[in-house]
Amino acid sequence: MTVAHATTLLAHAHWRVLLHKVRFGLRENRLLCATVGTFLLLYGLGAYFLVRQGLDFVKRLPLVGPLLTERMVFLLFFFFFIMLIISNATITGMGLFRRREMEWQIALPLPPRSLVLWKTLEGMLLASWGLLLLSTPILLALARVYEASGAFMLAVVPALLSLVTIAANLSTWLLIALVRWSRRWMWKPLALLLLVLLVRTLPVWQSSIETFHSGDLTASLNQILQHTEICMHPLLPSSWVAETIQAAGRGIQERAVFFNLVLLAHALLSIFITTRIAGSLFYPAWNRVMSAAPGLDSKSARPAFRARPGWLSVGLRQVLALDRASYALMVKEARTFVREPVQWGQTAVIFGLLLIYSMNLRKMGYDLNSPFWITLVSHLNLLVCCLALSTLTTRFIYPQFSLEGRRMWILGLSPLPLHRVLGLKLRLSASVLAVIMMALVIVSGLSLALPWRRILFFSASIAMMSYGMTSLALSLGALVPNFRESNPARIVSGFGGTVCLIASFVYIVGGSAVLVAPSWQHLRQEASVWMGYDWRLELLSLAGLAVLTLVFGGLPYFFAKKRTKNLEYLRDL
Repeated sequence: MTVAHATTLLAHAHWRVLLHKVRFGLRENRLLCATVGTFLLLYGLGAYFLVRQGLDFVKRLPLVGPLLTERMVFLLFFFFFIMLIISNATITGMGLFRRREMEWQIALPLPPRSLVLWKTLEGMLLASWGLLLLSTPILLALARVYEASGAFMLAVVPALLSLVTIAANLSTWLLIALVRWSRRWMWKPLALLLLVLLVRTLPVWQSSIETFHSGDLTASLNQILQHTEICMHPLLPSSWVAETIQAAGRGIQERAVFFNLVLLAHALLSIFITTRIAGSLFYPAWNRVMSAAPGLDSKSARPAFRARPGWLSVGLRQVLALDRASYALMVKEARTFVREPVQWGQTAVIFGLLLIYSMNLRKMGYDLNSPFWITLVSHLNLLVCCLALSTLTTRFIYPQFSLEGRRMWILGLSPLPLHRVLGLKLRLSASVLAVIMMALVIVSGLSLALPWRRILFFSASIAMMSYGMTSLALSLGALVPNFRESNPARIVSGFGGTVCLIASFVYIVGGSAVLVAPSWQHLRQEASVWMGYDWRLELLSLAGLAVLTLVFGGLPYFFAKKRTKNLEYLRDL
């Protein structure tokens, strides 16, 4: 059986399964289809309107408008390309090395090249449909700004598909190489190298900020554009997509066709390289994963369980006021998180970017002595933190109960009832997220030179929203579990995950509107941001946020706790 025939056979089988699921969903889950369709329609309209207004504003800037518009296109697709590589590597890695069906498929008389190629294509479809959905309103807005004809989308869509294919295959190469040759001792030198690179870039950013504040517009623009030159490297596939968009927008069809052919050639070459790498490296990588049992070295020779808990465990349990069973469950949750690089890796990236962003708020170039700008930046900073928190809770907190899977009966027989397990999960996850988000808010407040009164106001707000969004995600995950699926990405993509994402967004919008009301009232009265504030307005605003938190977090938790008291989950296993 050839590689092409085997891959086509796998694709045909999964296509029939997908059609069956779609027909079943359209017949049985009409509410889900209506909810998702309405949300996507509203998103498309809103994104198109906002992006078009922003691009029109940038393009109308004197002298630098067209240049900034062009550079923004290069930046956008550069970050899209990086995001595609990371998401494809995550999904393809779970499909190749973590799914149970792979253990069955690898025993079939199928060439390994076809298995790797199909898992690459499957990961590409799962990871890229969101990008295509996100980029459609942006591309329509770009066509409107360039005043392009209908041939604009015909030239851009093939370029995007080729970019998605290149990113998917590149992620497979990196994934197989990482599994095949990585060793534990490599992580420390890699972390040290990243730290050195970060320290070396700090003087560069400091010099660019000083140039920006010097008042020289030309020098400031050159400094800003200099740091984005890497996104325009001629060997990057994202640069070829940006060049295609620029050529199609200006009506240069020959140049657009040229870059489309370049992208198509590299996409086909990437598929060929994937098949070659799979033929020689996939089996050794698979064998290493399957034989990754702990050896009998000096560290593992020690007893796995202690007769008595250590003094640190006893002290921590006393501080948290937990009994032995509750503490054991929390230790289990913490160890599960540490043993999942996909979870803590993505979490570390998100919080790292937020920390860098928070530390540099003062250097954005706005007049932060103005009441308007300091109010706007501080509340937008809170909104960004809430949106990042919503992403984390939907992605990692929502599937927690479902990921217990067929082992849920063990928790059902444990000394802890399921409703108490739900409460402990909420207590642990919400407390950790609240502490981290409060730290980010405090850092950003100090960067903006806000008074401690306002910092405490924002800290209390983000703490309540952390508990609210965590409770919402965990409760919906307990109310709509999926114990037959081990992939958290597929669990989140169901009805409950969609409702959780939409409800979190509504909660964030409502909470932000309530919190901005006192600041808006004082701006209308032309009062200073930190002087003349009426503390009663702030307390009233926090009280309104508390009511929203009870509605969006308390009510779902009440129903989830009520349902988990009667062990109905064991019937669904």
